Amino acid sequence: MANQNDDVEQARVWDILYARLQEILRPFGKDDFLGRGDYWIVDDNWGPRRHTIYINNLEMLAPSIVKLIQASLADYPDWEIVADVSSKQYAQLWPAMGLIIRSHEIIDGLQRQYFPKEFQGIEYDGSKHEAV
Repeated sequence: MANQNDDVEQARVWDILYARLQEILRPFGKDDFLGRGDYWIVDDNWGPRRHTIYINNLEMLAPSIVKLIQASLADYPDWEIVADVSSKQYAQLWPAMGLIIRSHEIIDGLQRQYFPKEFQGIEYDGSKHEAV
């Protein structure tokens, strides 16, 4: 049985990180849960120490933006942010893929061969390439 204090702390940090992600991403694109925007930060807290961002515009995967997202976790090393590439435009053609962003690492599960040429060279400093 989970400790109530753990649940309260998880909810507190979830709210802090959600606000940080909104602040970080807003200048770069539009948040829209229907997939009509550039991304969607999932606004339901299901309990794990994780946030999920659905990426609809590959420009949101720019290394500079991912670095800002990673920096948002500096105070919370036991949290992660999943960037799920789920572009509606390519959903039927692309396999599931994305990034797992942690304060100390990036697990890169992008399958760039599916991306338009201008996005195939995206790289993240110190990332590990693994299936996500």
